[in-house]
Amino acid sequence: MQINFFTHWMLAGALTLFSALASAQIIDGRTGKETDESALVEILKSADFVLLGELHDNKFHHEVRGKLITRFADLSRAVVSEHLPAPNQVTFQSTTKADLEAAGFDTEGWDWPMHQSLYDPIKDKGLRVVGGNLPKEEARRMFLQGASSLPERMAKTYSQSRLDEAAERKLDHDLVEGHCGKLPEKYLLRMRFAQRMTDLSLAHNLLDRRPSLLIAGNGHVRRDYGVPQILVSVAPDRKVVSVGFFERGGDLQELLQSTSGQYDYIWITERAERKDPCENFKLK
Repeated sequence: MQINFFTHWMLAGALTLFSALASAQIIDGRTGKETDESALVEILKSADFVLLGELHDNKFHHEVRGKLITRFADLSRAVVSEHLPAPNQVTFQSTTKADLEAAGFDTEGWDWPMHQSLYDPIKDKGLRVVGGNLPKEEARRMFLQGASSLPERMAKTYSQSRLDEAAERKLDHDLVEGHCGKLPEKYLLRMRFAQRMTDLSLAHNLLDRRPSLLIAGNGHVRRDYGVPQILVSVAPDRKVVSVGFFERGGDLQELLQSTSGQYDYIWITERAERKDPCENFKLK
């Protein structure tokens, strides 16, 4: 049988995705024991808020989340996206790329088509997608003016969900590491505040659309200093499930120890090919 180029490309893509799914490993973050996707799907179905992390440049994370979302999310569950500014909503009527761009998706900044395998299944399922991130100008104003610039609701939630010292130290450490160890001390408090404001915006957009799910970076879905910490602070009676997405390659026990208390579940996929992000890093 002769296989044309298009068919070969489709088969190659399907095999790549199958390989990524087949080699995935899901760990219960509370017990350290392995579980399977079907069991996790049932847990996610019953949650008020589901938070799915990502390493932004790992295509396998986007592929498996797209598949996972179609399994547990019905049309009553809204998708809140870090990749889009609030309160924008996606109207799917053209190509996925064009529809996302119309809602404020930065295709260059998010390295399109990196996230296409996440959004295509969401579009095909007919799920509602809304922005959860702070608009750039609003984020800039808060960064420069601090807590005095917060609107009433955000100020109240900020006060209700203060981080303890241990969580603040972890966040500060990760902010410095996320800037390749080159973040000046004078910027740290403002960067921490900016991170918290983003998490507050994401949390509010989840709370306004229960049941809902969040797609965002791993740092935003951490239980110790991310969106789950805010949700638990202001809505303790709601069920929150957080899934962090990581890569195979290191020692599993070290990964579980280093992420202890941060996620309800750890999903491990193949590694992405990437250059050293700190090789030519410059703080803008």
